[in-house]
Amino acid sequence: MSNIESVNALLTAINFDRFAEIEARHQPDAVFTSFRGPTLHDSVGVADWHRLFLRDYADCNYSELEYVEDGDTVCVRATIEAKGYDWRPFTQRVLEVFRMEDGAIAERRLYGMLRDVELDKAAAAVMTNATGYRGGSAADTRRAVEGFYGALLAGKAEEAMGYLHEKSLMVDSVYGITTGQQNILDLLAQIPTPAFGYWRVNKVFAGPKDAVAELSIDPSRPRAGDWIRMVDGKIAVIEAHWMLREIGLNPYENYAHDRHRRQVILPI
Repeated sequence: MSNIESVNALLTAINFDRFAEIEARHQPDAVFTSFRGPTLHDSVGVADWHRLFLRDYADCNYSELEYVEDGDTVCVRATIEAKGYDWRPFTQRVLEVFRMEDGAIAERRLYGMLRDVELDKAAAAVMTNATGYRGGSAADTRRAVEGFYGALLAGKAEEAMGYLHEKSLMVDSVYGITTGQQNILDLLAQIPTPAFGYWRVNKVFAGPKDAVAELSIDPSRPRAGDWIRMVDGKIAVIEAHWMLREIGLNPYENYAHDRHRRQVILPI
C-alpha cells in the first residue's frame, strides 16, 4: 500500500496551519532533521517547529510535487511558495524524505536550496527534457545512481562521466549551476570536504525515472540530498539540496525574523 497519500495529507496540514494534525501525522518519537535545525525527537516538538516555520513562511504552499516511493520511504521534491517578513513572495526548492511506520512518519529529513533559484535558457532546456521523460525501471535507475556515486567518491572521474547523459545539468544553489558532463564533475570536485571525514552515500531511493541520494560526512548527521532525473538510463539532472546549517550557512541570513504587521495607513 502506498504511503504517498499520508505524506500528501501532512503537506496539506502544513499548507493550512493545522498544527494538531501535523503532530498527529508523526509517530510520538519521530525524528525530524531540517535545514533550519535543530534535530527534533518527538511529535510535539515537530508541531512547535512548524509554528515558527509558518510564521516565517506565511501563506505557505507546497507546489510542483514529485515523488519517489521505495519500500517504506517516500521522497518528495517540491517548491515552497511563501511570503517573507515583508510579505514579499518567494520560492524555495526543497527535498523531503519520509520513513513511514503504520501510516505515520517515523523519520523525516528536510533539505533545502537557497531561495528564488532561476535557470538560464540552456539549463531550463535540459530540465524540460528530463521532466518530460516517461521513465524506465527502478532497478536500472538504482544501478546508474549507485554506480555514479561509487565512481565519483572513489575518484574515478572517467567512469563517473559514463553515467552522465551527454546533455546533463547540475543545480546547486550554494556552489553553482552548470551544464555538461565535465563541468558537472568539475563543480562536484570543488565542493569542500571537512578536514576530518569523507563523503559517503547514506541511502539511495529509486523510482522508474527519478532517484534520491542522501550523502553525509558523519552518517548520523544528514548533509546533502540529491534529486536525480534520468533520461535513457543515464543521469540527466542532479538537483542538490542541503542541510544548510550543517554546511555552515545560516538559513535566516538576509531574512529578518520580525514580520511587518499588515495595517491600513490612513492619510493625515
